[in-house]
Amino acid sequence: MDAKTLTLLTQRRKRFAARGIAFAMASGVCYGLYTAFLTLAQTQGVWGDWFAGTSWGDGNPALSAFTITFALAALAAGLNDLFSGVWSLVVCAKNRQLGDLWKTVRTKPGIVMMLCAAIGGPFATICYVVALNSATAAGNPGVIVPIAALNCAIGAILGRILFKQKLDGHTVAGVIVCLLAGGLIGGASFASMGPGALMGCAFALLAAFGWGFEGCVAGFGTALIEYRIGIAIRQTTAGLLELLVVFPALMLLSGDSVGIGELLGAAVSSPSLAIFVVSGLFAMPAYSFWYKGNSMCGAALGMACNGMYAFWGPFFIWIIMGVLGIGGMSASYPPLSAIQWIGALIMVAGIFLIAVDPKSLFGHSKEA
Repeated sequence: MDAKTLTLLTQRRKRFAARGIAFAMASGVCYGLYTAFLTLAQTQGVWGDWFAGTSWGDGNPALSAFTITFALAALAAGLNDLFSGVWSLVVCAKNRQLGDLWKTVRTKPGIVMMLCAAIGGPFATICYVVALNSATAAGNPGVIVPIAALNCAIGAILGRILFKQKLDGHTVAGVIVCLLAGGLIGGASFASMGPGALMGCAFALLAAFGWGFEGCVAGFGTALIEYRIGIAIRQTTAGLLELLVVFPALMLLSGDSVGIGELLGAAVSSPSLAIFVVSGLFAMPAYSFWYKGNSMCGAALGMACNGMYAFWGPFFIWIIMGVLGIGGMSASYPPLSAIQWIGALIMVAGIFLIAVDPKSLFGHSKEA
């Protein structure tokens, strides 16, 4: 191969990797937007009455604390993920991939993807929504997003424990940085918001465990499935499980007199449903761009770029619910404190450190 051809191939690879980084970074931005609109949707229409603990509809009694905390989280997660799945199916239809989608569902990688949906949906996503709602009640939902972003560090630890994956020095250092940043954010949240922040941070940590485990399991499936098809399977499965299995089960456990269909009907007929459509619209590229970016620039760098949602989540919650004044919040709705913003940025740096060896990044490795 002559020097000119080699140069052209190198340039092509660099452009391809740069596009992958752009996709992965866009996924982090979309994740922040999806989080903000999901939080906003639960302040509108009948959701506002439910969380305020007042009567709703035709004089229905206030819901129990269990229903408000857990069943409504499953309902919100289910609506978001199902709409995300519908958007994904529309994209597959546009690209004439519905036939391939049906074939993939019956394969081993397709089954693995549905297993990932069961881990990341009914468990991790519901825990994430519980955390958002708890932090919203305490004064600021943005503080739990960087805690949930610990899934990158937890995924690295679980990969070592479950699959004996090697942990390099920079990965261990990145995990330590992320844990320290999480402690900084959690401590500052507790100091400024009181005990109410503790529940939010605890459930955000559970969500991080769920997504970290999902990331370990998903490696096989996502490597063999086209990213549009993969996200359609993942989101549709998660949404159906949350709405048809987890939400009814939690309502039965709650002991509330209100019927499952009645609560679901009120949510579907509420004007806030349009906001869930928007949150689902952003949730779709949040995941699909992550898959796409990973396939183009490598899973490690793609994961690092996506992990910037530790910053974008609080940022867009602040913009939409504070600066724009939407969602019934006061005009002085607070952004993160200075310490919490610093903690979020440290978290982003730790995620990059987990994924990327600084020596190779700056050309100091032996290969360079």
